[in-house]
Amino acid sequence: MILRSLKLENFGLYRGVTAFDLVPRRRDGHDAPIILVGGKNGAGKTTFLEALRLALYGKRALGTRVGQSEYERHLRSRVNRGSGGSVASVSLEFDYAESGEVHRYAVRREWSVRGDSVAETIELEKDGQTITSVPREEWHSFLQELIPPGLSQLFFFDGEKIQEIADGSGEEEYLADAVRGLLGIELVNRLRTDLGLYLARHRASRQGGDGIAERLEANIRDIQVAQRRVDQLFEETAELASQRDSYSRVSEQARRRFVAEGGDVALGRTRLESDIAENKTLLQAAEAELRDIANRLLPFSYAPQLVAKFKASLAASTVGAASTDVLKSVFLDLKQWPGASANWTEAHWNDLERFAKDLRTVDGEAFGDLPDKRSALSTLEAIEGGVREQGVALHQELLRLTSKAEALATSLARADSAASGTMLDDLRDADRKVGGTEAALALKQEELRTTRVLIDTLDRERSKLLDEQSRGKVGERQADLGSRAARALMEYENRLLALKLKQLQTEFVRCFSHLARKPDLVAEARIDPQSFAVALFDGQGNPVPKVDLSAGEKQIYATAMLWALARTSGRNLPMVIDTPLARLDTEHRGRLVERYFPAASHQVILLSTDSEIGDEAMQKLEPFVSHSFQLIYDHSARRSTVANGYFNNVSEEADRALQQA
Repeated sequence: MILRSLKLENFGLYRGVTAFDLVPRRRDGHDAPIILVGGKNGAGKTTFLEALRLALYGKRALGTRVGQSEYERHLRSRVNRGSGGSVASVSLEFDYAESGEVHRYAVRREWSVRGDSVAETIELEKDGQTITSVPREEWHSFLQELIPPGLSQLFFFDGEKIQEIADGSGEEEYLADAVRGLLGIELVNRLRTDLGLYLARHRASRQGGDGIAERLEANIRDIQVAQRRVDQLFEETAELASQRDSYSRVSEQARRRFVAEGGDVALGRTRLESDIAENKTLLQAAEAELRDIANRLLPFSYAPQLVAKFKASLAASTVGAASTDVLKSVFLDLKQWPGASANWTEAHWNDLERFAKDLRTVDGEAFGDLPDKRSALSTLEAIEGGVREQGVALHQELLRLTSKAEALATSLARADSAASGTMLDDLRDADRKVGGTEAALALKQEELRTTRVLIDTLDRERSKLLDEQSRGKVGERQADLGSRAARALMEYENRLLALKLKQLQTEFVRCFSHLARKPDLVAEARIDPQSFAVALFDGQGNPVPKVDLSAGEKQIYATAMLWALARTSGRNLPMVIDTPLARLDTEHRGRLVERYFPAASHQVILLSTDSEIGDEAMQKLEPFVSHSFQLIYDHSARRSTVANGYFNNVSEEADRALQQA
């Protein structure tokens, strides 16, 4: 198979018509299989790979569990917004060999957005003529039979696919699908079933039969019915998953509106009212405490100089009062002293008392009526000991509580809003839809699992019937030949699987050793024929757990497995690899550039950034590069254009000339 051209029209980042010539050319007399597509992050490399898959597989390009509504939503998002239209398309032309003859196919998918709906059309040509041998409604299936989607994942992949295999997520499932599809085992199994059914019918018509024909026919019908049901359940689960995601987005939007309008507060009104009452009590207590200290010492704290003079005068008054009191007491004691001999008249004693009294007045006239001057002095000293700080703290607490009261009042008003009730209904309705869809999805998923188990059971029953039929004795030559052919097919299938797995194991070790930094790390690989689990061993036969491999070695492991599958299959399919070196160290990058890309396939399309394949890597790769493109993203126009050449190999003047052309 050769991919000849890919054309995008108003698709993703590409406005207008953008075409890529993908046919490899010969250089200097030798094949140059690599087509290099370079671009910065966000320039449209992944869009290129997406368009290729979309052209071939339509909805299946997004996965097996994608519903129609999700697919239409994806198509709507891929119409270039700057084009001014509502129509986009992808076209792919490729050569494909059938029965030794090469035919040229062209497929074009176009879709137009009409309001909430998307209309998709498909055109399919073979050798320049519209295909009529296959009904138009089966063109999708016809394309998938040409290149099964399971195989495309092994040949058209990005760095994420390599990472999945390297991490072991779904590796066995990928490997099983690849082995059975690439090696043709499913075809042998189908042929064996048809032959067994023929023999059973022949025996029943000639000998009356032993019921195997009827049982085998019933088994095949049951498998077909179950498989159709599985396909239908895939569609239904994908559709339900899409609805669930859509309802979840609506629910989240309703929840945000509900919260913005105070709906969450409305649900907690009782708690809100309790908070308001508690805050009111705290506010009243703070006001009372502030009022109390304001009625006492707090005002003095705002006149520090006056208080200082006040304290000094009071201290002096306290000392003077004590002196005069002592003097008066002495005078009284002297007057009453029995041993007094002085001849003092009453006038003398009156003069002494007046003197003491006048002295007391002079010492503390301002504090004459103060009963406890020392206590007053202690009170004034307390002003400097924290009264002002206490007042400031109480003031800040009052501001905080007042602000909280205003916020609580606003919340209460929002809680009483009539809009909250309506929005609550919207939110509950959205949540009900999400819950109902999730419940329905869970039921469908369980039915899908049960149906798959049923198919496995029916497959085992069919195998037993075929074995029983192939061992039966028949007399006629035709039936005898058919029976022998059935037994031969059974043995052929088992031997083919064993042989191909052995080849795959050998090819993998060769590829891994060719690419790995430590070529002797893995000497043997064993693939279980039932589970397709891969076990690695070193030269001494010791297990090499994949979890012990470094990150780079795991990447090489995944790449080597994909390469070995392609080589073992013998299918000449092109390789399309997006971001092939993003997670590799320098040495492993060099090995892939030198040893893998030039030999991976007859056509290798690499989608890379300049940091992955830089100047040094480009020098090594250049002899094998047929031609190259550079994707250039215009931030102002929000579109990507295509130029010939790879980064430094194309000038800005050439870019502009090519874009104008």
